[in-house]
Amino acid sequence: MGEMSRKIKPVILCGGNGTRLWPLSTPERPKQFLKLLGDKTMLEMTLDRVQRSRLHHDLSFGRPLVIGASRHGEWIKRLAGEADILLEPVGRNSAAPIAAAALASAPEDVLLVLPADHDIRDVDAFHEAIGKGFDALEPGLITTFGIVAGAPETAYGYIEATGDGAGARRVKRFVEKPDLETARAYVSSGNFFWNAGIFMFRAGDMIAAFEAYAPDILEAVRAAMPKLGGSGGGSHASLLDAEAFSRCRGQSIDYAIMEHHEGMKVVPVEMGWSDIGSFQALWERSAKDADGNVLVGDVKATGCRNSYIRAVDGQISVSGLERALVVKSGDDVFVRTMALAERAVGPAGR
Repeated sequence: MGEMSRKIKPVILCGGNGTRLWPLSTPERPKQFLKLLGDKTMLEMTLDRVQRSRLHHDLSFGRPLVIGASRHGEWIKRLAGEADILLEPVGRNSAAPIAAAALASAPEDVLLVLPADHDIRDVDAFHEAIGKGFDALEPGLITTFGIVAGAPETAYGYIEATGDGAGARRVKRFVEKPDLETARAYVSSGNFFWNAGIFMFRAGDMIAAFEAYAPDILEAVRAAMPKLGGSGGGSHASLLDAEAFSRCRGQSIDYAIMEHHEGMKVVPVEMGWSDIGSFQALWERSAKDADGNVLVGDVKATGCRNSYIRAVDGQISVSGLERALVVKSGDDVFVRTMALAERAVGPAGR
């Protein structure tokens, strides 16, 4: 491959509504645009991970493409930095924006698709996995990245792999969220990995996959494609045609392409990954006081343990709570035990 083919184009999907973290996250400002884990939003943190030059060998990241909802256009423009932006007039799940990303790229471009609202603690391990995925690319191949399962989680979809080793392995199948007994069997086998929704492929290969498995989605997206902005400094936003895009069928990339495509490999990776799909996950990821509490904003807490208490505005005063979730945002106040919150709004899966 030539020198230019060693560059990876990040594609950041940020069209979700993030309602599982209500009232922090709302359809008007979902979690990818919130500072949940520090002084940067989830979208900014995701972009940071693909703007560092720490990839192995001679790989490098190119200019990112951020795809999201037109109603969030101002948030995206404000946060995307040096990126191209493609805005969807209506939501159509993940297959349509991935088709758009492939159509917006040269056939030989290597695309890395990432959700905008996940947390990755070990960025070096992430980059190392990207390098392995790149090296494993063959004509027609799509690579995904499977999170080494640390527990029998029932709220994620899984990827079953064949073979062994830490390098890229052939994908046998994608499976739905299992029950607990099945999840335990998956984890003990060593052949199942959590599906994090991270994919790598050449743009032309993904277009060919759409032509084979979801030609109607590809046709509708192709009809809606605008001309993307320039490649100079700053961000450039373009809008998909509303009439054409509204005719597109809404479906996830897993169901539209990945479950049918025979040329799939998975790179197992341990990188401290979480989709921050619940307040339990947010509590686990956040800095805590000596009593295990996460206190954010104007909060006065006495006699509390292992609780997540956050005041977006105004003040919260609590006493004697254990494993409690208390969130105040505007006129909305959400109070629940942490265990119930975890079951009710568990991590995202397929």
